[in-house]
Amino acid sequence: MSSTDDFSGSDGPEQVTTADPGQDTSYDTDTPAGTADTGPEPSKDDALAGSSEGGSADRTDDGARQPRRTQDTSRDPYKTPQRRSPGPGQRDADLVEKLEAFGSAVAHHGDAFTLNMGTSPPAEFPWMDLDATDTSQIWQLRQDVPDQERMADSLLEHHLLVMAGAKGSGRECTSRVLLAERCGSARLGVLHGDQDRLAQALIEQNGRRLKRGHGVRVNVGTHRPDPATLEALALRAREREAYVVVIVEDPQADLGDLGPYAFHHRRPDLALVLEAHLTAALAEHRTRCAESCTFRGTEEFRSRVMGDPRTDRKLGAASSVHWVTRFARDLAGCLHGPEGALDTLLDTPVGDLRSLVRRFLKLSEQVTDPAAAGPYHQALRIAYLLGHELPLSDVIRAGALLGVDMLSVENRDTAPARPVFEADLDRLVPPGGGIAAEPGAGMPDNPRRARLADPELMPTAVEVVWHDLPWLRDPLVAWLQRLGSDSLERVRARAGMIAGHLLRHDFDSVYRDLVKAWAFSRSVSDRRCAALALAVALESDNPWLSDRITRQVASWADSPKWPFQDSAARAYGTSLGTRDVSATLPALQELAGRPALVPYASVAYSLAALFLAEDGAEPVTEALGRWIRSSNDNLPRHAVRALLVLGPFAVGPELPSRPRLAQQVMDDPGREETLLLLWQRALVDPAHSGQAWQLLQQWLLAADQDEELARFLEKFVSRVCAPRLVRRAGFHLRRCAREHPEATCVRQVLDSLARP
Repeated sequence: MSSTDDFSGSDGPEQVTTADPGQDTSYDTDTPAGTADTGPEPSKDDALAGSSEGGSADRTDDGARQPRRTQDTSRDPYKTPQRRSPGPGQRDADLVEKLEAFGSAVAHHGDAFTLNMGTSPPAEFPWMDLDATDTSQIWQLRQDVPDQERMADSLLEHHLLVMAGAKGSGRECTSRVLLAERCGSARLGVLHGDQDRLAQALIEQNGRRLKRGHGVRVNVGTHRPDPATLEALALRAREREAYVVVIVEDPQADLGDLGPYAFHHRRPDLALVLEAHLTAALAEHRTRCAESCTFRGTEEFRSRVMGDPRTDRKLGAASSVHWVTRFARDLAGCLHGPEGALDTLLDTPVGDLRSLVRRFLKLSEQVTDPAAAGPYHQALRIAYLLGHELPLSDVIRAGALLGVDMLSVENRDTAPARPVFEADLDRLVPPGGGIAAEPGAGMPDNPRRARLADPELMPTAVEVVWHDLPWLRDPLVAWLQRLGSDSLERVRARAGMIAGHLLRHDFDSVYRDLVKAWAFSRSVSDRRCAALALAVALESDNPWLSDRITRQVASWADSPKWPFQDSAARAYGTSLGTRDVSATLPALQELAGRPALVPYASVAYSLAALFLAEDGAEPVTEALGRWIRSSNDNLPRHAVRALLVLGPFAVGPELPSRPRLAQQVMDDPGREETLLLLWQRALVDPAHSGQAWQLLQQWLLAADQDEELARFLEKFVSRVCAPRLVRRAGFHLRRCAREHPEATCVRQVLDSLARP
């Protein structure tokens, strides 16, 4: 049986183990790697080897002469056979291979050899054979990486493959699989030693290290072999009929400098790796389980684990493919573990995130002038950490703004008028380093986005930057103020979110220097940022902080300054108010009754947020009924705005065309009067009638897909419009019928209004 049969069945290339009399047996797979430079042991078959037909037996396929026996050779294995001198123009191959052990200390010119005895012997490069059983298991659980098929073709054609990839990307496993497909599982080895000299040493000592049908893996670290060395190595490997994989630890290496056999190596799909290894671990568990596990039971466990969102989060933060394989074994161990063992494993962070962030922010890669580019590279790293899920264009722009603020506190004689730096994110934030998620971890992005390996890196980075870089506090506050005034809503929201994380660590300082200014600003965007910052801080579930935030919002609400009042109204529409809707509504009603907030929609949006909260619909509907009937004219205005905000919201996926407000009345006819008053006030209010007629038109068009809603609206709209709004309703509905001739519900309502 071939060596490939015990490895991969019929999938690998066929290997013939029967020695051909005309072939050189010094490269046989049983030859130890370190003994190939000695002559072959005499045997009774040597005479047959010397008399084979089809050409001389003392030459190999690559033309190198091999020692052989003659008719005068003694049959006694303990007697030294007499050597036969090589013919004219032929080298003694046995002597050449022995002299190759001296490396660069030997030189040969034709039949003449020069040995420099004054040079030191070459450094020893240890050889380690790879275990065939481990290789077989790796092959069975393999998951292809991008371009793996092309890598295999290149290895077959050139006998050499250069893989440039980052640590943890599974380079060793991929190289092992590719070599085993060519050589079998029992013919693989690794050459260790000085990484700068490994490739050259393999060329110089090819007689000792390159064996026919064997595979060699060489890791040269960050050293890039020159093209001439790789070309010579490929030539030697082809002559020896061996296969070599060289690993370069540089994922950004220029493949053009490494020759036609070079490829970038990227991680396989980690979810597939985890699933394959978890399935194997559970299968092994079933064979030795004392509780008689069934295949169905372990498959249900596997499906539950793979479908858990926490598993995806762990994979996103995985530092290496090897970590994923260990994680699979840990998951399998939870099958019969203590209650809560699986939850504990999935909830535990992958590593020390704080130390990871500190190491990342201490990196400094100078691409241009260090004095000008350094702060910008540091700022870009910070912006990437804090810009999770934002488009890269936003992250780069935010990083440039932070760099400007950082320069203001630097000790330098003169600041550059226009700093220029290279924003090479693939080098500043390399994938696989624990910070950036692997490319292709999610759906393709357009635009490309910043994605962290673990979303918890963002709050961790906020704390590290604030406490470990105290000189950066003033630039950071100035930067957040700029982002809070950005033209893009997503950037403004991120500024508020970052401020909220800062409040968790230093409430007094951050509130005094940043959030208070936002809350008192005349800018709506700033006041939104203030409310969002308090909401994010509240999510920390810190009792002291929760009480402090509650008192602060109450202080805003009691302030005579209208910006503080508006900020308080917006804060009540966040998690601060949705935690207890019934307790929040009186405070919000007190704010809504003040004339200062009439020009703003903050109360209406907060009411909508409370309505959509769990168990919030009933108390908010009751509050709207009180507000629309109130003698305080400010309250009905806010109630009408709340109707316009809530009107487009549907019941849900099961009834996508039915408005929630309509469904509420259909379920409880006692609430119809409140909805009727809201619509009548909205349709005649000069400030909102245009929006109200548009919303009513949307309801009627949606009713064409919902017969029950159509029956309800035919009667309800007639009540809303009679008697004061019949003519106005006829005008708007006839126009809608002309624009949508297929709208049946609109025509039914028109017919209903036309009846006396």
